[in-house]
Amino acid sequence: MIQLQLQPEVEAQLAAEAQDRGLALDRYIEKIVKGRPVERVERHSVAEAIDRIRELRKGNTLGGLRIKDLIHEGHKY
Repeated sequence: MIQLQLQPEVEAQLAAEAQDRGLALDRYIEKIVKGRPVERVERHSVAEAIDRIRELRKGNTLGGLRIKDLIHEGHKY
């Protein structure tokens, strides 16, 4: 069993929808949750992740800035 704490306005909206359908709120929420497709997460190896990061960084620049410049900028705050 899972317990949810909903914002009052969300709970009121769901309760109204449940009532319109002639369902108790808990049954209505259960139907909503059961109807959601579960997305499958594709797992990658560490090596694949590293390769992907390296591929994504190609062509991206700091616009002439150096890492030291960014560090120094951060020290101002």
